[in-house]
Amino acid sequence: MLESSFYYKDVLDYWAQRDKDYQMFALSSEEWRNVAILCKFLKVFYDVTCVFSGSNYPTANLYFRGVWKVHKVLLDTVKGPYSFLTPMVKQMQEKFNKYWAEYSLILSCAAILDPRYKLNYVQYCFTTIYGIHASDFVETILSNLRLLFDEYVKKSKSTSSSLAGSSNVSDKNPVYSSLDEHNVNSADFGGDFDESDDYKRYLNESSTRSEKSQLDIYLEEPELELNSQIDVLDYWSKSSVRYNELSLLARDLLAIPISTVASESAFSMGKKVITPLRSSLKPKTFQAVVCLDDWMRTKGFSTGNYYSRFIVVILYYFFINLII
Repeated sequence: MLESSFYYKDVLDYWAQRDKDYQMFALSSEEWRNVAILCKFLKVFYDVTCVFSGSNYPTANLYFRGVWKVHKVLLDTVKGPYSFLTPMVKQMQEKFNKYWAEYSLILSCAAILDPRYKLNYVQYCFTTIYGIHASDFVETILSNLRLLFDEYVKKSKSTSSSLAGSSNVSDKNPVYSSLDEHNVNSADFGGDFDESDDYKRYLNESSTRSEKSQLDIYLEEPELELNSQIDVLDYWSKSSVRYNELSLLARDLLAIPISTVASESAFSMGKKVITPLRSSLKPKTFQAVVCLDDWMRTKGFSTGNYYSRFIVVILYYFFINLII
């Protein structure tokens, strides 16, 4: 609305000269200048809101960059020359700082797992906000990310060992099995001790101590172009072979919703699916319709034309037969 009014500034000024009833609402030159400043100030919030309110489920890595821009514009405005904005911005800062303190840690970790940002971009953002004290915040974030990654490594190893143990099948010679039953150990007599398994274990332990972790390797690689358009979930899906545990961590962190808009829009679809003429759908059927519509929209299909409707009907009945 402010941009539209500023676009018609000359028209509104001319109208104030011709219409006496409108003169009391006309803006002075200083007020028009304040309108231009306010438009520029609010544009940052508008752009960030558009990203956060997207119905295509924006991932958590987008949070940090957007909120950092808001944080920086608040700081710059308070220190800036526009005194008419200062009281309002100070009140905004009080609310903002509360949310920033609660969520900046975990979602900074999510930003590090974006191959366009990584650690360098997070360091840059904190430096513009906290100056010489930025390194303390970055070290805290990185240490927590390492602890979280270590938990995923432990979980992966325990899962692998349990699977390996369950897949082992006894292939011992019956003679040696009989000796085992009578507690006779051939190693006690300097018998046929096979050191291959023990040697493999030794190599694994040595390599674990000397090799860099997946997180360290990922952070040392160069970042992608900052403003490049990538699907970060697809990136980690393709990198899962190389970064096994790290990709699992990235999947969980990036899946953190940064707003409730997407989930609210999903719930609001209920009235469109369950109509008075179609009110007896079973829960599984209703779930199939909602999921199918969401998948179709994600792939760029419009459910408005007849061809797409035909495809939806075919897939719908196929999906229903699967879940029944």
